[in-house]
This record gives sequence, structure tokens and C-alpha cells, in this order.
Amino acid sequence: MKLPEIKNSCADIYNLIKVNIQSNILIAAIKWKIFDYLVESVSAQTVAEKLQFHPRNTELFLNALAGMEIIQKNNGLFSNTEKSAEFLVSKRPEYLGPFFLHVHRWQEQIGLNMETLIENGPPDEMNMNRADGTNWADSIRNSAAYHYGGPVRYITQIIRSLPEFPSMKKMLDIGGGIGIYTISVVSNHPDMKGVVFEQPPVAAVAREFIREYDAEDRIAVMEGNYITDDIGDSYDLIFASATLNFYKDRFNDIFRKVYDALNPGGVFITHQDGIKNERTKPIYHISEFLSYEFYGRDFAIEQGLIADSMLQSGFKSVRSFTQQSDFGDMDIDIGRK
Repeated sequence: MKLPEIKNSCADIYNLIKVNIQSNILIAAIKWKIFDYLVESVSAQTVAEKLQFHPRNTELFLNALAGMEIIQKNNGLFSNTEKSAEFLVSKRPEYLGPFFLHVHRWQEQIGLNMETLIENGPPDEMNMNRADGTNWADSIRNSAAYHYGGPVRYITQIIRSLPEFPSMKKMLDIGGGIGIYTISVVSNHPDMKGVVFEQPPVAAVAREFIREYDAEDRIAVMEGNYITDDIGDSYDLIFASATLNFYKDRFNDIFRKVYDALNPGGVFITHQDGIKNERTKPIYHISEFLSYEFYGRDFAIEQGLIADSMLQSGFKSVRSFTQQSDFGDMDIDIGRK
């Protein structure tokens, strides 16, 4: 009997199976705030004593974190790496622990129901509407560090590089979350004013952050639904980030409303996923959206759809490009009135 001739490596497939183990290790460490105990180099015994954990298993657990290069081990002592010290120590302003836990819970729900949903399809009645902002307030609060740790920096740079930026006086951020994009853009301009438009529960969180950053004199918060409610007018810049997925079937209505709210020569910028390769890439977005799409929502935005809708809504020109980020590629579309 002749053994089969193997032509390919199965390592990539095998590693996908193991990813879940490493994810569970990290999530457990975040829940126990392990990284708070590793600000200085310490032994596994010290960590076990402080947490009242089993000493040997604590060291095995810390060894695994070190092997994943989330922490480091030198001469038997454990400490944070630069990244874990910045993002996983609970007292740091950049702390991403709650955000990572939220994402993990979200992904877990996909796994728990996936086989049933694929076999039987979505249930007859399922409310997946973002219109109720209550479910989003805590999520958005926990994602603050994620935003100013990555997207805010490059979005601010993109806006600052616009030739129209120096003369801009007023901006609107629709579905603006905690207002961190508006805070950053306005703080980089000598006299621009900003408006964050959000649903009431999220708007309350936005006001907290605006107060925290002493920006109340330059940034206002409007409450409502930007589909049905008045969004104001006389804006030089309107911005929308990761909010349009919920209203994919209303793009032309939304964009005409945005167009009418802009001053002549005004700019509309969107920051969204751009699905391509027959809805198979980028896998970061494809896998993330399954929790919506398995329930019957058409959530993913195909690359080019926003630009086409902008032009159909009256914008005279649109510039589009893909921006690399730590959390997957994002599409930027810049429409000019």
C-alpha cells in the first residue's frame, strides 16, 4: 500500500483551530486583570498569592501568555510588554480590556448559534435594528481607547490634509458615537465648531467625553435619528464612521440629506468597511458581520457602493481609497459638493 503524497501544508488550517485556545487564554487574563500585576517584574508565585490562585497552574498560564508574546518572561520573572502595558493595564487611559471583552462576547454568540442558523436560517422574528441606541451606549463607551488608539489619528490627518480644511468653520459627525473624532478634528483647527449627532442614550455618553476633554464651548450634541430627524445645515464638513451599515438600503436618501446640509464646496467623508472579492475579503469584516448577516440583515457594504451613491445624490466628485488600520482595512470616500 502506497502512502498518499502530500503536496501542501495544513499548518494554516491547523492554526485556525488553535486560535480559539489562545483567545480564551487572553480573555481570562483580561477578566482577572493579570496585566495590572505585571507592571513590575514578578514571579508566578507572587501573582498566584495576590489572586489566590493555584501556584503551578498560574505559572503555566503565564508561560502561555509569554509564549503568545503578550507578556514577557526573563530569569523566571514575568512582566508586561510595551503593548500589554499600554492597552491591557486597567488604569491606563488607553486601556482596551472592556472593548476586547465586548468583541469576544459578540464573537462567542456567533459560534453558539452558527450551526443552527446555517442549517435552518434566521428565526421568523428577530430585532436587529440599531434604532434603539440603548444597546450601544456601553459598547461605545468601552470602545473609546480603540478609536483614539488608531482610527482617530489617521482620520484627523486625512481631514487636516484637505485643501478646504483651513477655511472650515463647522462640522457634523452623524452617528458620531462618543464624539472622539469631532474632538480630535476640532482640536486641530483654530476655530472650527463641531456637532455630534447621536441617539439619546449614546448622546449622553458623548456629552461625558466632551466635558472630559473640555470641549463644550466648541462641540454641541444633537439627539435623534439622522434618517428621520433634521440634522441641521450650513456645515463645511460632514463625517460618518462605521454607521452606514445599518441603513444600507437608504444611502441615496441619507446622502441627499447630507448634500443639502452642506455649504457650497462642502465635503462629506465616510469611513466604512469595503467588502470585495465577491464578498470574501477582508476576512476581518466578513467574520465580524456574520452575527448580523446570519439573522437576515444585509450588513456588509461592497466597495464602490458609497461612492456611486454619493455621485447619484449630486456630489460633483468622489475620491476613494483604502486605509490600513490595526483592525482591518477601511474604505475612505470623500465627496465634494
